Amino acid sequence: MPKGVFIDKRRKKKPYGVRIGRPKEYFATVAEAVAALEAYRAGKLKKRETDRAALAVKRARDLAIYGRSSATEREVALALVARWQATIPGSAALVLNDGTKADVLLRLSEEDAWLPVQLKTTGGAKKGEPNTWYFHNVTGYSGMCVVCWRCDVGDAWVYNGNALNERGKLDLSVTPLRKNCELALARGLNLAALVQWLSEQAQAQAQAQAHLCRWTTVTEHAARHDFASAAQALEMRGIDAFKASFPKHRYAFPEGQNTQVDLLKDATTRQQFKTARAASNGVAGFMCDLHTYAGRDEAGKQLKDPYPAGAFDELVAVAWVEGKAYFWIIPAAELEANGYLRSESQPGKTCLHLHASKIGVQPNPHARKKVDTWTDKYFHSAA
Repeated sequence: MPKGVFIDKRRKKKPYGVRIGRPKEYFATVAEAVAALEAYRAGKLKKRETDRAALAVKRARDLAIYGRSSATEREVALALVARWQATIPGSAALVLNDGTKADVLLRLSEEDAWLPVQLKTTGGAKKGEPNTWYFHNVTGYSGMCVVCWRCDVGDAWVYNGNALNERGKLDLSVTPLRKNCELALARGLNLAALVQWLSEQAQAQAQAQAHLCRWTTVTEHAARHDFASAAQALEMRGIDAFKASFPKHRYAFPEGQNTQVDLLKDATTRQQFKTARAASNGVAGFMCDLHTYAGRDEAGKQLKDPYPAGAFDELVAVAWVEGKAYFWIIPAAELEANGYLRSESQPGKTCLHLHASKIGVQPNPHARKKVDTWTDKYFHSAA
């Protein structure tokens, strides 16, 4: 029987059913049932495309208001790291993984003591206010400097994260020679001047010149695990447990920001990590979200889309049971074959039901409808 089609032997004239609505629909032949199912899926694809097309103008407007994409911020971060390493002999710098409070770490000596830097970027001045640049979400960065980069001008305004917290406002507007000028520690710095200024601050930190020090140095490990979000911290804990359980591979974080890849295994396998949770109401198995964010509609509702085919190579779902990590390592090709990744031929799904015979609530063996436990073969216990 084709996937998605079932047979009800009690029905004589139209025994072949598909679950494409309520009530279920039944047909006289398998071909009719398959055609109805394909038409239903095509309709869902068309509706999604129509909905997203209608919001395209709003999406472009939002990006213009709230600054360029995260990719631009990562480009600035990479440029800062490259200039720092080229300018400061014997120094080191790196771009951190997604979600951490700091974006960049800068180091002068060989010691594991780094100066954390948070980057904020904006594409240009706000429409109607040609001499004012807006930066968003500038609070929550205690103990580090916050670099606000104007992409259109190509310069940086540097602030003390503690001072921005004390100011108590989530967003920051910058008007040269006027608003928030006195609050800035440095302003109008091109990339070379920014590196020089940060170098002086890092040297002061390394030499413990208390009258110049404004920030606390951190270890690389601490910075990579310093998240504002508890969910991101838990996901990173899962990544650490996975790396410890499969130590024969080489792992690295991707250079891109807010991509659909969390970890690179052996330089070629792109892994997406998700935290799994026990299914609710006593239902067997575990669940994990499998979606990307797609902006907001006109009413402000957050939109979510299934991951597109080709976004990653492996899904690693991590479940925590009594403090121990368990994993499902599922090839993206299997997710696509089971209808979870969106493509031109299928809409995809935003939640994945996981099963493992060794942990969690098990399916009822006497149930009339048997549970599809295809994910069980991809289950692994922690080392």
